[in-house]
This record gives sequence, structure tokens and C-alpha cells, in this order.
Amino acid sequence: MIKKILTSIGVFVLFFLTSCSNQEINSINKQNSKINILEEVEVLEIPLLGEASERTSEISGLCWYGNKLILLPQYPNEFGDENGRIFYIKKNQLLDFINKKDSSAIIPSYFTIDTKKISNLFNKGSGFESITTNGDRVYFTIEYMDLDETSTILISGKIDSTNNSITLDESSIAKDSANISMFNISDESILLYQNKLIPIYEVFGKNLNSNPQVSIFDENLKFIKRISFPNIEYRITDVTSVDNSGNFWAINYLYPGDNKKLNPARDEIISKYGIGKSHLDAEPIERLVEFNIKNEEIILSSTPPIYLKLQNSESRNWEGIAKLDKKGFIIATDTFPKTILAFIKYNFE
Repeated sequence: MIKKILTSIGVFVLFFLTSCSNQEINSINKQNSKINILEEVEVLEIPLLGEASERTSEISGLCWYGNKLILLPQYPNEFGDENGRIFYIKKNQLLDFINKKDSSAIIPSYFTIDTKKISNLFNKGSGFESITTNGDRVYFTIEYMDLDETSTILISGKIDSTNNSITLDESSIAKDSANISMFNISDESILLYQNKLIPIYEVFGKNLNSNPQVSIFDENLKFIKRISFPNIEYRITDVTSVDNSGNFWAINYLYPGDNKKLNPARDEIISKYGIGKSHLDAEPIERLVEFNIKNEEIILSSTPPIYLKLQNSESRNWEGIAKLDKKGFIIATDTFPKTILAFIKYNFE
């Protein structure tokens, strides 16, 4: 009966669909022959050893500092003694593994960081969510939970590459006010653009966020203004740096358990471009989506999404992404199903 209805209505079902769970969307796509089935990209896991490899590291963001890829743990003070640790891997180690010159597991090095002066920001569940650098300056977003309210705190610091340490500037603390409020949802990404900082909220779904916007701060974390951001379903969990054309990529992820919370509308990206083959019978969404920023306006670019080939059982909570030259992306998970650092091959030409 369902097949007969879908056959008669065809592609127009998606057009008139205003609010569906991911499972319902995938069910419709599976039976609709006019929806494109896209090739997916294999996830090449990069083996890790040491503290950063532990599930408790909860990697929540990636970024480059020179030739060092920073892996940001949500709770740096869980590692080390007096001071906490933020991990990094040298680019040549990543390239040697990807180019099959060295298949051994990588033990990340670390910067020390003292967070004692901002310990009041780390209530249960609160922690670092994203990171970016500008020269020796480093910027973080912190998800701060206070009872049933969640907010985003911004803070800057300085990297001392000689001593491999990060010093936070507690006088720089600022707050980003989102135009919607959801528990355990905050600015999961931070973008550096023309020496300005743009923290990016986690949720921009049409059924939740009718007027999506992001804030712009100057390099001293003084608020400047807010600009529009496009509606996109599911979660935005991290972004790459911006290239010379104003393009940047984001992780666009759906954990099936969030369907009720996120109440996703019709997936415009599936409607326009299609869906990955392994996603047809699965509830998670694991993909990368490109945006463009120009004249202080952020829009979805015309580049098709990159779907990651799903594994058979558990969804992977990807929360860190960085470009690796023109070879592809390095991505990382936060806890679920374990700590995974991986390479995604992609041709940027």
C-alpha cells in the first residue's frame, strides 16, 4: 500500500513534507526512485595511543597551529597533574600514516593549560567545545550549564610554542547569546574570518530556529553584530578554517536518539543532492557540508555534501574536523562509540 501511494505521488512527497523524523525521511527516499543515491567516502581510522586515545578524552574540536593539529579534549584537566593537557599531532606524522610510510599508532604530544582561574565555568557537563588559532592566539568556546540553562562562554589565550603551554586570559571572557535556548546545546564551533571570530551554534533546523543567526566578535572578543546563517537540519558540530574563496566545511551529524529533540524538517540537502547509499537503511546522518561566507553573509555553497560510509552498528559522534592540505579532512569523535581519529579523502580541485 505504501509503495503504491509513493509511486503515484513520486517526488512531490518530499516537496510537501514539512516535518519528518530522519527514519521517515530515509524510508521515503528509499522507495523514491527519483532521489539520487550518492557515492560515499570511506573512513580511514588513524590509530592512536596514550591519553588522547582514551574514550574519556572526549575530543570536541580540531584546528591547526602551524604544522600541529590540535585535538581539544572537553575536559583538559582530566589529564596531567597540576595543569591540564591539550593534545596535538605533527602534520608529518599524519601524512606518513596516510601515505603508508609509517603504519604505527601515533602518540600525540600536548600543550599544558591551567584552567584553575576559570574553574567556576566547569559545572557538571560543562566543558570546552571548540578551538581556533590566529598566530599564537588561541580561542575557545565553552559550553556552560547552570541548572537547566545552557550558554556559550568565549575565552582567548596565548600559545607558548617554546614551552608547549597555553595561558588563558580570564579578562577576555565573553558570552554569546543564542537566539534560541536548548539544554545541552551551545556554540560547538568557532570560525576565524578576517581576524574576526564567529562562534557557530549547534542547531539551525527549520522547525527549531526560524531566524538562524551567528555572532561576530573582534579579536579581543568584543561583540560586533549578528549575521544570518542558513537553516540546516540536524547538528553542526565543528567547522574547518576558511579558504581564500570564503568556503569552509562543517560536520552535519544526526544521532538517532536526537530525533525527538531536534524535530527535523524536510532535509533540503537530501532533496537537492541525494543521500548516501549506506544511509538509506540507517537512522544516523554522517556527512560534511560546505558553506560560504562573503560580505558577512553565510550561505550553503553549491558543492554537494560528502556522505561518510556508515558502519554497521553504532553511529559515530563526529565533533572535530580540519582540512589536511588538499588531500582531504581529519575528523574525530567525542566518546561515542570510542575515540576515533580518521582521514577522509577528498579532491578539492
